[in-house]
Amino acid sequence: MNIQNHPVVEVQMLIRKPVEEVFEAMVNPDITSKFWFTNSSGRVEPGKTLEWEWGQFGVKDTVNIKELKANEYISLEWELGELKTLVEMSFEPHSDTSTLFKVTESGFWDSVPAEDEKLEEKINLMLGQNGGWNLVLSNMKAWLEHKIKLNLISDHKPE
Repeated sequence: MNIQNHPVVEVQMLIRKPVEEVFEAMVNPDITSKFWFTNSSGRVEPGKTLEWEWGQFGVKDTVNIKELKANEYISLEWELGELKTLVEMSFEPHSDTSTLFKVTESGFWDSVPAEDEKLEEKINLMLGQNGGWNLVLSNMKAWLEHKIKLNLISDHKPE
């Protein structure tokens, strides 16, 4: 990783469902709660501020929906401790029956001076986000393709 190029978290997964179904899974909390968070204050819509909850961990987060293009793109901002990051989701038809779903998260730093005392903390946060997004996409794939609830989010940090 070249930290001078402002690294970002990038993950992707081929979901063997049409783009409309994959997109709906990310904007409709009744579906999203099957594989990611446990509760949402509403549907993902541009300009909306939502509260997402992970009840199994007692964690809530405020999410600001920045942009939404139906069946193509969602961007949102949320806070990770002292940082505010931008999450961009893209939905690319791979065929009539499959979608390449990509997530990019950026904003972990605007610049990284060599003396940045929080460099290790930021790198560890990025690594954690990378792992988390891979769990979300894997959970999503299992749910949408097979209606299997893998519980990867809960099970990666059991009580």
